[in-house]
Parts: sequence; structure tokens; C-alpha cells
Amino acid sequence: MLLDLLTHQDQVTNELPNPLVKVTIMVAARNEEENILRCMQALEQLDYPKSHLQILLGNDQSTDATEKIIQNFIADKPHFQLVNIRENLGVAQGKANVLAHLAQAADGAFWLVTDADIEVPARWVQAMCSTQQLSNSTNKSVGIVTGFTLVQGTTLFAKMQAIDWVYALGLIKVWSDRGIAVTAMGNNLGINPEAYQATGGYEHIPFSITEDFALFQAIVGQGYHFRNLIHPEVMAFSQPIKTVKGWLHQRKRWMNGALQAPWFLTLFFTLHSSFWPLITMLAFWHPWWALVLGGAKLGVQSIFMRTLFRRIGRLSLFKYLGLFELYHLVFTWMMMVFYFWPTKVIWKGRKY
Repeated sequence: MLLDLLTHQDQVTNELPNPLVKVTIMVAARNEEENILRCMQALEQLDYPKSHLQILLGNDQSTDATEKIIQNFIADKPHFQLVNIRENLGVAQGKANVLAHLAQAADGAFWLVTDADIEVPARWVQAMCSTQQLSNSTNKSVGIVTGFTLVQGTTLFAKMQAIDWVYALGLIKVWSDRGIAVTAMGNNLGINPEAYQATGGYEHIPFSITEDFALFQAIVGQGYHFRNLIHPEVMAFSQPIKTVKGWLHQRKRWMNGALQAPWFLTLFFTLHSSFWPLITMLAFWHPWWALVLGGAKLGVQSIFMRTLFRRIGRLSLFKYLGLFELYHLVFTWMMMVFYFWPTKVIWKGRKY
């Protein structure tokens, strides 16, 4: 896996597509008054002709000032459109329902999806479009493309989340390049409209609180290809989760999708999470082997992470890698206990 990462570089371009295509950007927002303005400001700064942009903002029954903030910002921006979500389409719920509505209003030849707490880079549109071959009647092409998202923040907890995301997305990237379908990430996503329509849309996809994973599985199930990218031109920035409780609910939601992954990937991540407890037990009988295996793991992981940090221009995070190992051990086991704890997932004020 490390050799794959060291030798393979994603090729994207920041040139405008020729011919120029209309692109629809979809954003689902529920109670995002703290974030939505930053998101819209980043979308307004996109280096793509506004005449070929359709930006759909789905307000999912927000009870705060989200709708008012959107209305004020887009008043003089005709390429932005507010869509208030008032009912469910088919089996869709939550964010999936918002995207189902926005998809019906979309008229772009290529779709992009991001979240209300995300800031995308200026050339995000053309970089994502450059990876996409639009389908034709005889050849099913790339149906879904996942960009790279980095958590930003100055607190130690935010930096741990940043490294966690880099590590997870790096592993997914390596599997993806080997043709193994793992998942997509709904805050930085490119979708071929034809592939989406082939699934019947979110209103017909069995409901999942990990709607990005459900859509990814449905599109791949229709025979379309997928791409996972690591490149500065497709790197968006996310706000960190502020509390441990919020982090646990986020990860419990993600675990619902992770456990539906292929069995060998579930086994891989389970063994990976159990590595240090297993090494500790081994040390009682074979301390030398425990030392060798533990050192090998840290060495390979350090090279892997340094390669990722260099590729995204964030080598400053490398100095936190030792602390991250402790964070990862403690928080992974907290997550596993919380996953089986008899409580519902609370997300955006709703229980699932």
C-alpha cells in the first residue's frame, strides 16, 4: 500500500473544461448559522464562470438563522438558489432527502456536493470536472468522484481530527486505486447525473444515515467506476467537531456505513484498531517480537503519513503523529463502546 501511495500521483487540471459545461453544486443545510456564510463565500470565490454555475442551497427546516443568512447573501447572486425542504421524497430522510429535492432541481451536466460547514478551494470545480468522463450510450464511465477534505482548527483536538481524517482518507485512497470500492465522502463529492438517475435517486435508495456511502454503493452497483483523489486542488476544509460527545455521535453514524463495507475491509480495520492491545498481550510471552512488530508499524505508518502530509502541503501536522497514536487508540475504543451503547445517533438535532 505504501508503494502505491509513493508512486501514484493523481492527475487533475485547473484548466476550464473544453467545451465548458454547466455544473450544479448542492449544499444541504440544517441549523448552520455558524458556518453557512463561510461556505457561501467560498462558493462565490470559485474560479469558474458564474454563467455556467447553478448553486442550490437546501434549507432543511432550520430553526435558527440559516435561512435568513442565505437569503441575505444570495439576494444579488442569481446563480445561487434557496430551496426550502418541507416534505420527504420516497424513502429519503435527513440529508438524503435534501439532496433528493436538489437533484430534481439540478440542470448541470456534472454535479458537485458539499456541506454547509465546508470551504472549497477556488479551482475545485474544474479540478473535480477534470477527473470525470461523462457517460455515453456504450460505455459506463466514472459515476462518482471523492475529493479530499481536511479538518482545520487551532486546538489540539482539531489537529487530532485532522490527522485522523488524513489517515482514513489515505487508506481509502490506496484501496480505491486497487479497484476496491470502499466509500465516498459526502462533503466533497462529484456525481455523474446519469449514474445518479440510474440508481433511481435518493427517494428510492434504502435509507441510511450515511447517505454518501449508500449512494456510492448504489452507483457502483450500477456498474459505474469511482475515483478517490488526494490533491491540493480538490482539498476542501471542514470545521472540527468541538466536543467529545459530538465526535462520538459523528463516528457512531459513520460506523453504520463502515460495517456494511466488504468483510475483508471490516476485518482489516478491526485488527488495525486492536493492534496495540494485541501487541501488549504478545509482549508478555514474546517481548522481542512485540518490540519488532510495534516498531515496524510505527515506521511504516510514519512514512505513509509523511507522504500524505507532503502531498497536501501540511507537513506541520507530522510533529503530532506520536500523540495521535495515543489519541487513536483511546478514541477508537471509546467509539466501539459507544457504537454498541443502546442510544440513538443524534445528528443535526434529529435522532436516528
